[in-house]
Amino acid sequence: MLTGVISSVIASIVTAVGVWMYRTAKMGGLQRFLVLAPNGDQLNTKFYAYFRKQIDRAKSEIIITGEGFEYKGSEGPSQADAYHDSMRSALKRGVDITRIQTGRSLHPRWAEKLKECIRDYPNKFHLYIVNNKQFQDVASVCVIDVDSRNNVVEFMLSAENDLEDSFVRIASTGVFIHGQRDLADAMKKNIIAIKQFRIAKKCETEADIDQFLN
Repeated sequence: MLTGVISSVIASIVTAVGVWMYRTAKMGGLQRFLVLAPNGDQLNTKFYAYFRKQIDRAKSEIIITGEGFEYKGSEGPSQADAYHDSMRSALKRGVDITRIQTGRSLHPRWAEKLKECIRDYPNKFHLYIVNNKQFQDVASVCVIDVDSRNNVVEFMLSAENDLEDSFVRIASTGVFIHGQRDLADAMKKNIIAIKQFRIAKKCETEADIDQFLN
């Protein structure tokens, strides 16, 4: 049942993005629409670089879903650290971050990053972890500064690839949509619905995170 509820939430997010893209394209829009695909780069470094830039520009709020990092491959750890540094910098600036962790089984190093945020920014970093071992996300969503004209909606499809003789789930194709407040608000409501369905456990202490270690 949990899988069905989560899947319906993810499906509604995908549908909302698709409907918006179709309507905007018919109106001759999409000027602020960017797609970043790997194009031979297994870790899709261009996607993460652009994503970090949007996080670095955040002013008030970030709401995000995602599996976290697996720390595989020679460049995986540095990519994870750079992403974490951007999130910590946002917290330091006073940005409120809500993270829905859809990958229930956490790599120990990623778990430490989450603990660090809870420990150092308990009033700004809000972590929820999906309570379902069988659930595997196929996409993640991020909304930045929903009430600002400079809002950003990020939508990322993930895929399992063979990376240096080990299989790892990485960013496959990322989509960024800028300055569309109605879409940003809809995405925020869909992400918050995961909390409202009570299918994600709120983690307020480091011990709460330890329950989800690999």
